[in-house]
Amino acid sequence: IDNIPIKLNAAAILREGALYQRKMEQELKRIENLLQGAGDPSEFLEWQKQMRGKDLEEQLAEIECRRLQGKLSHEEAVLAHQNVIQENKKKADLMREEKAELMNEYAEKRLQEQKEMRELVEQVVEGHKNAKQAKIKLQKYKHQIVQEVCEENRELLRQALEEEEEKLRKRYELIQQIRAIESLPSIRHKFVDLTETGGHGLICEMSIVELRERLTLLREAQKAAEEEKRDQIIHEKQAKEQLLLDKLDQISLFRAELGRAAALKQEEKKRKSQSGERPMKDERILSLQKKIVEKTMERKKQAGLL
Repeated sequence: IDNIPIKLNAAAILREGALYQRKMEQELKRIENLLQGAGDPSEFLEWQKQMRGKDLEEQLAEIECRRLQGKLSHEEAVLAHQNVIQENKKKADLMREEKAELMNEYAEKRLQEQKEMRELVEQVVEGHKNAKQAKIKLQKYKHQIVQEVCEENRELLRQALEEEEEKLRKRYELIQQIRAIESLPSIRHKFVDLTETGGHGLICEMSIVELRERLTLLREAQKAAEEEKRDQIIHEKQAKEQLLLDKLDQISLFRAELGRAAALKQEEKKRKSQSGERPMKDERILSLQKKIVEKTMERKKQAGLL
């Protein structure tokens, strides 16, 4: 996480290459002016050195900010993942509780039904004072069941009869259609010569064979054009890739120079720090470092709850 690579796309490569190209042209122009007899450039060179140092510090700060932002994004992603796990765990616990509650309700309901049935049987067997009413109630219940079964059977029988009548009707209609088709006179097919034209007297009139040949030629021409266009696209792509590779080589050289300059700058800062000078850190870096520490502590705390 501490060394997150910064991926460059084509636009970024060309943009950075153009930037370094402008810097190189400016440097060459400055050298040319000096060779043509320009004045003492010591003051300008000192100012230029300071500006380069400032630019280098800003670039290093920007790189550090990107690295810290990547680390912060990682911490936030891990924390979000842990939050999702904890949320899923809560949902699972809630579902288990709801399931247990439903099972308890079902068990209580079954126990109540068994209790009622047992009481009813006991009333009938033991000759309880309400046995007669219980028997009447039981007989009514049985009679109701028999009546419902009879009604259901009658409904099923009616549906079966209707379905059978519908099948017979469709079969009769199909037979009538087949007979009507068979009664139609057969159509004689006329022989068609594919090499002859329609005979309409048009200048552009062609036979079927000529049309097929023309269509074949057009398809071949279209295929050749597509292949030519594809080859052109491939060549353009290869040229663009080569340009990007050249730009990357140029960028690598400039970055190496910037790296050496940064190393020299670090040595200079180290010497200054040893002599009692302390460079001020970028506020963005301090803020990102603080956020990373907070997110790390929150992630560890969240991990302890899982």
